[in-house]
Parts: sequence; structure tokens; C-alpha cells
Amino acid sequence: MFSLIQMLFRKTYWQMLLRRATWEEAWMSLMRAHKDRRARKHLLRVLLLAATPVLVGLWLMWVIGSGALILILILVPIWWWQLRRGRQAQESAPSIVPQATARRELTEEELRPVREFLRQMSLVYAAMVDRAGTEGFLKQKELPENVEVIARRVYLDLLKRENLWDRLDRADREAMMMPDGHWEWRQINAVAIGLEPLRLMRWMLRVDFYLPFIGQQLKGDFTIAHELVKEPEKLVASDTLVSVTSVENAREAAMQYYLRGLAEEITRGYREPVDEKQRAWAQGVVDALAGKQHEDLVLGNELVSEAQKQQLEWATLLAYNRYHFLGWALRLMSGEALPETLPRVSPEPRVEEEEPA
Repeated sequence: MFSLIQMLFRKTYWQMLLRRATWEEAWMSLMRAHKDRRARKHLLRVLLLAATPVLVGLWLMWVIGSGALILILILVPIWWWQLRRGRQAQESAPSIVPQATARRELTEEELRPVREFLRQMSLVYAAMVDRAGTEGFLKQKELPENVEVIARRVYLDLLKRENLWDRLDRADREAMMMPDGHWEWRQINAVAIGLEPLRLMRWMLRVDFYLPFIGQQLKGDFTIAHELVKEPEKLVASDTLVSVTSVENAREAAMQYYLRGLAEEITRGYREPVDEKQRAWAQGVVDALAGKQHEDLVLGNELVSEAQKQQLEWATLLAYNRYHFLGWALRLMSGEALPETLPRVSPEPRVEEEEPA
């Protein structure tokens, strides 16, 4: 019970409880609970999360009503002292990890320029992605007469105010200078893919404390870009970066989704294998996991083996992008020199075919 009480005083507990995606993920688990034990375990954890304040309240009412309050007041200081002693002993315990395999992590001072670079990069991605969302809206909706769209002006003001305008890639500057409603679908779709790097940078910069698996984030949400355009100060609310270990774990999870999606695509004929060895590998993976509700990876409410072509290919692309972006971020967090220029968000210029003579 003391562990539940302690949990109520943690900021991460309330962030997780009030996080909208927590309940969306719980709903997806509910849809699979009758056939997937992993979904049932997830539902149980969410229910315990939600029931904790009620359980603690009922326990406190019982303690007060039974007269055991005095005993609790005596035990709490003892429990706190033991917990403190345990932490001190853990911190002072010698490491059993061989020094030769120990990984050097950058100091707070060394990580500061990495964090600032990611902050600047996040603002560029936020402005570009939010502009893509606006352009997509304008392509599909007819605005009333006498309504003026001023989105472009907002993005230009933000980038110039943050001293990022002159550091933008030329293609991004040209895209931003175009009048509202003049982006082509190719530009819109290519920039919208930047939602994934932006999501990862928000997580690394601790704007978002939790990064769901690929299978739980198949839908893009332009809100994460618009929020930073309106409140760029969110990126400096915390002065820390996510740990290297967390980035490594997220990268490994992304690789698992990518390899599973790749195997499924090759077996279905959506993608040509490199050679027969890769084809045999893909077939072996699919045969081992196909239809296994308790083991196969999940995309939304369905197993990878059950996913439609569009959903499968999109998840595989997201996993690929996440894996490579996190690998690049790990190199920066390990001391690799920061890029001199900010990465380009816009697509490569289209190569026009020469007319025959």
C-alpha cells in the first residue's frame, strides 16, 4: 500500500493517467482482450493505474476508522528511513560491470549544445509540418469569401524571432516563402512525414515523457507541431535529455517492428527480396508468427499478419524512419560533431526529364 501512496506523489503517474493516448491504447487492448493475453495484462495495468486513488482513499478511511492511524504515523518514519538507507547502499555499491565494456556518456555540459541543436531542429520541423497541415487543409476545403489565411506569416515570424531563418536549407526557405495554399501535394506529403522525427525530438527533449510503440502511433497528429508553433517555450521547460539507454531501447523496438514488417511485405510480394536468403528468412519469420495472437506484433487492433497493405507499408516506413533517426541521435549523444546546418525537411527537387531532340 505504501508503494501506491508513493506513486500518487509522482508527476509521471498523473501525466500517464491524464494522457489521452493512455485511454486510446486501453481501448485498442479492450478490442483484443478476448484473444490476446498481452492486451489483458495491459488493460489490468491501466485499471490499476486508474483505481489507485480510490484504493488509497478507501485504505485511509479504514485506517482512520479503525484507530490504526497512530500505528501508521509510527511506521511511516521507519519505512522512510529504511527506504533512504536502501538507496544510499545501492548508490555506494561497487559496479560489477567490467570497465572495458562501460559506455561513456556525455556530461551535462557536453550535452547542452546537443540539446540546443535538437531544440532548434524541433522548431524548424514544427513550423514546416504545421505549414504542411495547413496546406493540406486548404487543398481540400473552400474558404468563405473575405477570409484571409495568415499561416505563412506566423511561421516566418517564428523562424526569424528564433534566429533560424538564415540557417534554413534553401529549399525550406523557398517553400516557406510561397503564398498560402500554393504547396503541391508532393511537398505536403513529404513534409508531413516529418511528424515522426518531430515526435521523437519532443520525447527526447522531455516535452512528451512517454514514447509509444510504432503499432500504437500509426496516425499522424499535427497538433504536436501546432502546439510548438504557438508555445515554443515548451522546448525549454526542461533542461534535460532522455537517457541514452531509453533511446537505445526505443531504437531496438523500432528495429523489431521494421524487420517484422519487412518480412511480411516480402512474403506477400509487396517488396522484392535482396536474394533468396532474404526470401527464406522472411518466410521463416512469417510462418513462425502468422496468426499467433499472443506473440505477433500488433498494428492498431490487428496483428501484422492481419494488417492491410497500406497499414503494413506505413508502419514499416515509420519503423524504418524511427530506427535511423534514433541511431543518428545516439551518435550525437555519444560525442559526434553536430551538423553545421539544420537538416532539410522539404523533399529533394524533382528532376525534370529532358525533352527528346
